Amino acid sequence: LSFGLLLGTKKGNLESRRQLRKDVSLLTPKFAAVDDTKVLNVHIVSHTHDDVGWLKTVEQYYYGRNNTIQNAAVKYILSTVMQALVENPNRTFTYVEQRFFSMWWAEQSFSSKKRVKELIENNQLSFVNGGWCMHDEATTHFMGMIDQTTLGHSFLKRELGVVPTVGWQLDPFGHSATMASLLTAKLGFDALYFGRIDYQDMKLRHETQECEGLWNSSPDLNEAVFWGLTGSYQGNYGAPPGFCFDILCQDEPLVGDSDKHLLERVNDFVDVLKVQSDRTKGNHIMLTMGSDFQYENALENYANLDLLISSIFSYQSSGRIDVQSRLGPRFKRINVFYSSPEYYTEWKYKETMQQREEIDTTNGDKKLSTQWSVKTDDFFPYSDCPHCFWTGYFTSRAGFKRLERVGSSFLQAARQIESMKDSEGSVGFPDCHCKEPLYPLEDAMGIVQHHDAVSGTAKQHVANDYAKRIQEGINQAASAVSEKLKRILLLDKSDTSQYLKDLALCQLLNETKCDVSTKASGRDLYVVVYNALAKQRSAIISVPLPTDTALSDSQEITVRRIWDDEGVKARTTLQVDGSSVLYFNTGLLPPIGGSVFRISVIDVGGVRSDPRNYEPGASSVDRRLQSAQRSLSVRNDVTFHQDRDTAEVSNGILSVRFDRLTGMIQHISNEKDGSSLAIQQELGYYISFDSSKDSSNDKATQNSSAYIFRPSQSTQRPVAVTPAADKASFVETDVGVIIEASFEEPWVKQTTKVFMNQPYVEIEYTVGPVPIHDGRGKEFVTKLCSPIQSNGLFYTDSNGREFLPRKRGYRPTWNLTEYEWVAGNYYPVNAAMYVEDEESSLAVVVDRSEGGSSLANGCIEIMIQRRTLTDDSRGVAEAMNETVGGMTPYPPYGNAERIGEGVVIKAKHRVMVGKGKTGASLARSQMDEAFSEPMVFCASAPKDSVIPFKRGSFSLLKSAFPNNVMLVTFTMLHVAPSTTLLIRLGHQYASNESKTLSGTAHVNMQEILADWKVVSMTEKTLSGNQDYSEWENRRFYWNGDSTTKDAKMKSERMNDYDIELMPMEIRTFEVRVE
Repeated sequence: LSFGLLLGTKKGNLESRRQLRKDVSLLTPKFAAVDDTKVLNVHIVSHTHDDVGWLKTVEQYYYGRNNTIQNAAVKYILSTVMQALVENPNRTFTYVEQRFFSMWWAEQSFSSKKRVKELIENNQLSFVNGGWCMHDEATTHFMGMIDQTTLGHSFLKRELGVVPTVGWQLDPFGHSATMASLLTAKLGFDALYFGRIDYQDMKLRHETQECEGLWNSSPDLNEAVFWGLTGSYQGNYGAPPGFCFDILCQDEPLVGDSDKHLLERVNDFVDVLKVQSDRTKGNHIMLTMGSDFQYENALENYANLDLLISSIFSYQSSGRIDVQSRLGPRFKRINVFYSSPEYYTEWKYKETMQQREEIDTTNGDKKLSTQWSVKTDDFFPYSDCPHCFWTGYFTSRAGFKRLERVGSSFLQAARQIESMKDSEGSVGFPDCHCKEPLYPLEDAMGIVQHHDAVSGTAKQHVANDYAKRIQEGINQAASAVSEKLKRILLLDKSDTSQYLKDLALCQLLNETKCDVSTKASGRDLYVVVYNALAKQRSAIISVPLPTDTALSDSQEITVRRIWDDEGVKARTTLQVDGSSVLYFNTGLLPPIGGSVFRISVIDVGGVRSDPRNYEPGASSVDRRLQSAQRSLSVRNDVTFHQDRDTAEVSNGILSVRFDRLTGMIQHISNEKDGSSLAIQQELGYYISFDSSKDSSNDKATQNSSAYIFRPSQSTQRPVAVTPAADKASFVETDVGVIIEASFEEPWVKQTTKVFMNQPYVEIEYTVGPVPIHDGRGKEFVTKLCSPIQSNGLFYTDSNGREFLPRKRGYRPTWNLTEYEWVAGNYYPVNAAMYVEDEESSLAVVVDRSEGGSSLANGCIEIMIQRRTLTDDSRGVAEAMNETVGGMTPYPPYGNAERIGEGVVIKAKHRVMVGKGKTGASLARSQMDEAFSEPMVFCASAPKDSVIPFKRGSFSLLKSAFPNNVMLVTFTMLHVAPSTTLLIRLGHQYASNESKTLSGTAHVNMQEILADWKVVSMTEKTLSGNQDYSEWENRRFYWNGDSTTKDAKMKSERMNDYDIELMPMEIRTFEVRVE
């Protein structure tokens, strides 16, 4: 009643209004938990979930534009929430997505910002997760996850002095082991809350009171965190049914209701509380009162919540609700109050510690609490009904997934180059048209980690917007990086505007495109190859040449490293789509550095010498090895032999046998360890389930589309795509052999490369446009089968970190009832997967996130491309039918029709074989290389002109890191008053994966940096927003022992700038240098 009067008082006495506010706040308490096991403490957590793009773009969501698609305006959510919080000092609100909050914050006045800071100080406004977005967990790489979280945490610390302490992953469609071990514990979070888990898993947890628990997903990191379901444990994150008071909801409000009906509604609410409290342990439950883009009129939400809370107290006090008869014997009273995830976590920890003390007192020993079960695997795959496995998005929008990986890799390289000293000793980027040339790319990469972005589950125009952001960010960063490279490479005081004027990133080499090199007719080419890894490596580089490149018998192309007398005479190039492509081996590239190569045409006089006997009339640009029964040395220990039926290529590390007629792999031998494995290659596609064609009953109408993967039959075998007989070609280059295979389906091509010095076979698949003239969607897969006796067991990585064991038809924490044999056994493959037995191992490293499985022993199956014609009814309201022209506008402005042909995608896999039980080690050897491929920049200059190079190679390091250590991040925080760097080092192996590389690693930062002397070094949590020691002092030790191995050893593991890294550990340091 008091609150109703308050709302109705427009010009009343100011003192009366203040008194009314005080009365209301007394009836709606905040953070008022009672330490009594017979009292059910109900934590009301008001929140909104604001997708950073999904059905609308980021700006459309923020400003409330394009509301014909979805009514949502984040700007007004935040504004009205702040107004409501100021009105009642006991109201609380929880927010997540800093990309939106930063936009709102930039628009606020000084006084408005001051009020927000007061709300934070009063614990009314809290920030959980705190990343730029709420990242996906299935299709993200750990590099992108760390970057987007760091971006958000940096904003919060800089602008508001806030350090989040709780993870809040409400909406992602499954949850990864890396999220628990790295992106929760190592971020300084004490708990992680989320909404979605498999419906069978959830049902069992309801029955066993295990909707909350502990999660320790990494045997090496060994960090347990508290986890809990949201959304009243119903599989989502909204208010209990019947109690959503938002303008977007259809539930009846409480305000204005009669007393009789209000009592009925409160009784219904008590029933809801009983159901939820019976599904967990302890006497605290959290109600997440909010959902997608809610609180746009926050005053209405809070008016109803105020009334609900006050009515619970009022009806209990008057005896009109008998709690003990409704919730007994567990509880005799209900205590409802405004709360926050942080406060809820504090009480869950207190409960845990109290019970542990009781156990210790009773038993007299130090056993861990038995209150919470401990989960050690992950929450994949996720399904919300028998035929509804959310495993399609592991592959959806394959082209965009690759662009995301390219953008993330380039961002790491650009940060490294920015931090290097140039020839004049300066750091940072030279003057450019923007203050922060890397920020647009950082912003874009932060946005696209969102669980409807890199997942491929946004509407087409939103996906286009995401891609545009990444490309614009790359373009701006590449321009700054090119200028910085010139200043690094050229002599002091050189006028960089006069030399290498057109130096530019060649981003599209996978499409045989580089504008600088293809337009350099009659000119010399300069190629800068940058290696972003902290170890030396060689690489095979392909450079497209001008279309008029034609060599006379007296000419050769030479590739020479600048300041190096040794050059490579490159006599061969390969014709690809009308372009001449030059392949050359870089030799060893410096760690975190690069080398410059000059490509030029020289006259050698007379006929070119060539020790090899070629077919008369064979082209000097494209020599195809077509003669039967011939053996020759390609160069650099690469040999080729073929007879009538088979062809064999060896590079001194691998020997690969092919079917000569089809170009398909038959056998791979590892000449280093003596292992050998027969391989059967299969390509094909699943027919997507379409309820208008495949449904046999009303209960099985789930379509396959953006989120859901469902073949037309649950046990369907892929429709084979058959290799075309006698159409394979084996093409020699100076660095190895390229095998091109054609298929009966013209929309599929395969290119296999066996190159010098490479311990893997590279297979590139070109797929598309996937045909739909038959009215059926198709989901294209590749499969490698071997004799390995894997017994249903296979391994996939978790966000590029640890490998998890997977077993067909099995879940570690419940007895699975299978309805979808194929889709239900698919898992995310972010970096690699493998199968192994005691004798042999087979591993595949991917170039983007894809879905994969092992549906037969010894086989690895990976989905490469999807094109469906139906929607799967999960909200996006579009088929996964990408076309080159996009779509027409949505109604009422258009009819949302697809334009043009289907897209064509290229995907690369690295295939390795080895001895038994070496699958993880094989994959690890190439995971970093695949993520961070060498960056290639090209420039041209008049033939034989003199370029004033200061150096031909450069490096950030004095020496390479150990082979098991990755430089995860190297970036400048600021230059003045002193240069400060943020450096992350990661151990890239888990225990027992390698006899030599799974041990402890050491890096001495003082001895390894080339340009800097380390002045001081402070260890930080993963996002760099707090000192690690401070977090250790305040953290919750859910394991029950504050002297864990990690805690005890931290102070001992950094002496005189020597850093120790345990298996799978990533450590973050703020380093001041001079």
